[in-house]
Amino acid sequence: MKTLKLTFVLCLCILSAQAQKAYKHSLAGIKLVKIYTNTTVNLSVGNTNELQIRSNKGNNSNKNRNDKAKGLKALYADGSDNTGMGIEITKDGSTLIVKDLESFMKRSGFKMKVAKNVQVYLNCGNLGGAKINGITSEIEVKTNTGDIDLVNITGPATARTNTGNVNVKFSSVNQSNPISLSTATGDIDVSLPSSTKANLSLKSTLGSVYTDFDIKVKKSKGLSPIGNPRKINTKINNGGVLISLKSSTGNIYLRKK
Repeated sequence: MKTLKLTFVLCLCILSAQAQKAYKHSLAGIKLVKIYTNTTVNLSVGNTNELQIRSNKGNNSNKNRNDKAKGLKALYADGSDNTGMGIEITKDGSTLIVKDLESFMKRSGFKMKVAKNVQVYLNCGNLGGAKINGITSEIEVKTNTGDIDLVNITGPATARTNTGNVNVKFSSVNQSNPISLSTATGDIDVSLPSSTKANLSLKSTLGSVYTDFDIKVKKSKGLSPIGNPRKINTKINNGGVLISLKSSTGNIYLRKK
């Protein structure tokens, strides 16, 4: 029985290794990594000065098609695969450009790692989501329907999505440049260290704003507006870097850590 279980586990490990592909690229002289894809990306900090990419392909079950492609080279409309993973990597000065050439139907997400001090631009296209952990340099993230989850970041940060939620947990807040987080129909949930100095711009057109920070909202003088202007401009800890949180139909949650 033990032999049977061990054989089963070994088979699973072999199948997993076969399905997963990996690639590494040096980040020497690179200040910014730009990533373009249409699938979900889980990005974290590596312990080397390299870009590391691991991919689980989605459509590996069609053995007949795979056999037909043996000995042939895949052609793509947007570039040339120079990684063996359906990805094109090019360099423009101190910027490394990573372009996913495959159809989203053949993808089931990437796991990537970058050096801690490298700036990141991540565009997950129409269907992908973004999960970023531990990046302490500047971040810009775009999705259409996918959620954006940023954990243990410091900013500066810009995150935009149409229908996804934006969830951000700051380990500290860099005061050098503004932070902007926005979604059309999703919620925004942000956690800040309680000592964070910031000027806040909070707006939800059809939703509500919630916080456990001690915030005083200035009342307008004179005639009361018809309806609600829905935008709150205020400060925490006597002000600092501008943090803008904006949702059209969702709620905004601003929490102390």
